[in-house]
Amino acid sequence: MGLLEDIGGLSFSVLGSSSAGNCTLVTDGETTILLDAGLPVRFTASKVLQLTGKERVDGIFISHEHSDHTRNLFPLARRYSCPVYLSAPVSWYLGENRGLDIREIKDGCPVRTGTLTITPFLVPHDAISPFGFIVDGKETSMGLVTDLGAVDERIVDLLSDREGLVIESNHDVQMLQDGIYPAYLKKRIMDGNGHLSNKQCRDLLDRIVGPRTRDIVLVHLSEENNDPLLALETSMEVLRGKEGPINLHVSYPMTPTELYRLYR
Repeated sequence: MGLLEDIGGLSFSVLGSSSAGNCTLVTDGETTILLDAGLPVRFTASKVLQLTGKERVDGIFISHEHSDHTRNLFPLARRYSCPVYLSAPVSWYLGENRGLDIREIKDGCPVRTGTLTITPFLVPHDAISPFGFIVDGKETSMGLVTDLGAVDERIVDLLSDREGLVIESNHDVQMLQDGIYPAYLKKRIMDGNGHLSNKQCRDLLDRIVGPRTRDIVLVHLSEENNDPLLALETSMEVLRGKEGPINLHVSYPMTPTELYRLYR
């Protein structure tokens, strides 16, 4: 891992994903961005250096306002003196920007950051204006949705046949129903604006994985209502019949995945 020069495509690592904090690094060797900023600053900075060989981030993109995605946004942006991209409602919610370079993003409007193009798109989730992201490099692309209550045709179209996918596989329905969460919280998780179950993730992958898809990371697994092996096995039910060499991975809290290099 690390020390990228000209890789001819995108590389990404999920630095950590859970209700305690989320952050994904994406780079093409020239431009590096972070998608969300929920992990500790020192930890995140050490992984940026380790994976890219550089102490530089060119932009931070925020999916929504929940603290597991924004907890360390301001100190990270100050450390790297880089622009922060978020929706106007989320900027208002987070309050004073403390002199940072805040740039508004809107549903479906591409943003050019260095050699990368990032397109936010609205998703169903119990937040102000929750986004997923498409990241396009020179040769390859990836899609990311860490918090998603339900799937519609637009989401399927946007995510289809990307080389890289970062997709929520939050809970096993039976484990959630039998678990200790209060009834209102169980309802919130499953009501269409909460989080995708393993089976919903599986069904989404069945529709979006194409011949170009190479690496998939399952994210935002509940530590109380899921099991990594169960999440992997559920998604593999549909991936076994797909064309091409598809690699399925799972993310853990505060544990970066490998740096996956996408190619066509």
